[in-house]
Amino acid sequence: MTFPSTWHKFKDFISPTKQPIRAAAISQTSHPTPKKAPGQPSSNGKREPILITTKDVTSKPKRNILDIVTKAAGSNWVFVAMMAIMLVWVIFGFINGTTDTWQIVMQNASSIQVYLTDILLLRQASNASNSLLTTLAELQSRNQTSERLLRQLPSCQWMETHKNPAQKLLKDDKPVESNADDILLTSGGGDISKARYIWNSTCKIIAKGLGSIWAYILYWIGIFFWVGIGPLFQFSDTWQLYVNTATAVALTFTSIFLQNIQQQQEDNLEQCLEYALRVDSEIEWRLREITNDYQPNPIFEIPAPTISRIDRSIDIFADVMGSGVGLLITLIVTIVWIAVGPILEFNDNWWLIIGTFTGLVGFIDGFVLRNVYYRDEKVTEVQFEKIAESDDRLLDLLNIPSPYQTPTKPRNFSTRASAAAGEFCALSGVCVASVGVVFALLATASIMKWSETGQLLCNTPTMIIEGFLLLILIQAHNIANAARGADFQSLLKHRLLLNHYVCELSENSNHSSSPYPHNPSEKPVDITDFYPIDDDNNKDMKISVHEIEDRV
Repeated sequence: MTFPSTWHKFKDFISPTKQPIRAAAISQTSHPTPKKAPGQPSSNGKREPILITTKDVTSKPKRNILDIVTKAAGSNWVFVAMMAIMLVWVIFGFINGTTDTWQIVMQNASSIQVYLTDILLLRQASNASNSLLTTLAELQSRNQTSERLLRQLPSCQWMETHKNPAQKLLKDDKPVESNADDILLTSGGGDISKARYIWNSTCKIIAKGLGSIWAYILYWIGIFFWVGIGPLFQFSDTWQLYVNTATAVALTFTSIFLQNIQQQQEDNLEQCLEYALRVDSEIEWRLREITNDYQPNPIFEIPAPTISRIDRSIDIFADVMGSGVGLLITLIVTIVWIAVGPILEFNDNWWLIIGTFTGLVGFIDGFVLRNVYYRDEKVTEVQFEKIAESDDRLLDLLNIPSPYQTPTKPRNFSTRASAAAGEFCALSGVCVASVGVVFALLATASIMKWSETGQLLCNTPTMIIEGFLLLILIQAHNIANAARGADFQSLLKHRLLLNHYVCELSENSNHSSSPYPHNPSEKPVDITDFYPIDDDNNKDMKISVHEIEDRV
């Protein structure tokens, strides 16, 4: 018997090998229990649901302090507070003059803030991906049960898919697809407050602007303008400080803004999927009532993606920086930096040291973030496609046409161009190249004996590129947010439609003198006795979400 070495234990603790996502949805049943409490007929003659589940079958880790900090850092209050601090810094500069020290203080503060934000963004991305995939696994788990229960109904296995055109689905007398842009803002938990809706909508508009190709062009026009005025300042340190300060302000705003809108998306999507799970629960409960089947929901597993060694190395870096180890490294470096302050007499060169470290690491973080986001998004797309296929199978079993799908709008030039830039920056080879650039800059600074000019050479190009990367990350968020809105719209349509028919099926079966028994040896009742197939496809399907809420 072999035991893992200390190194392997440490490596697995810091960056555990990617494991499959496993989950089993909580089973809904009205099967009576010996205790004769839950599950027994109530005063109105209906049974209350009993929840049964496979124990501890979930891939969602328990939240720790870092997760709580990560969530809080993406809140609106933190965003407003950071903007207020920046405003105070600007006012201070107007009053006391825009000195070199004033600029260096801003650059250092921004570098540290962006460095810490990158750590939290890596953590946020990991948590969001794990949580979303686990929820999708729960949906698949319940879909497998629903398919098994539907196949027990007579005639389901022989019925052919309806060939007529799909019906449009009306949600409270409004087409579901009419609010596609706001699907992640308004679905799931009822109406949101007007203030929150305005805030989210405003952030969405700003994100679209920052993620557009025109924002990229304006960004680089500003950089080339700065290069053009270099001879006027004789390419001095002050000239370098100007662009560093400008990019520091941009980095602080875009990083905090990105974290805020990412948290908004995570919260909204979690709320939407929770709503879908509630509708799913009712579908399962009613099917169990009809079939008298109480077998728990199966465990569904989403296999870990196969990745290359380079991507594995990137994941290790992301895991380390997105954990408490990343914060510990930051703390150690900060203590050392403060300790050498008296030796360097707290001069401008000393002030630049911490900014150089955080700037170089943050430069790599930007490419790692883009790579991780891109790969996580691809995995999520595949799982949503599988959910859609599973949903279609359920509708086919009841001879229900798939809901009307809104045609996908073609991307405009701006979106295509910015998306192409994002995909290029997400390449694993580009991540490796960023590490090479950092080593080259370190070598250059060493040759220049880590002078102020040498450190500025390390800071300036990395800050410029990192600022551009954050714009790309915002566009990646925009694309992912639009995709999730379309995915949830499809998921919601399927569940509302299926729930409508299953509710009708359940109500008709309750009135039937011969409900379908679980024992296959007993005489079955044809499914058409439960509900008629409506051949009039010109009539749209009206489904009231409020009625579903009352039942759920």
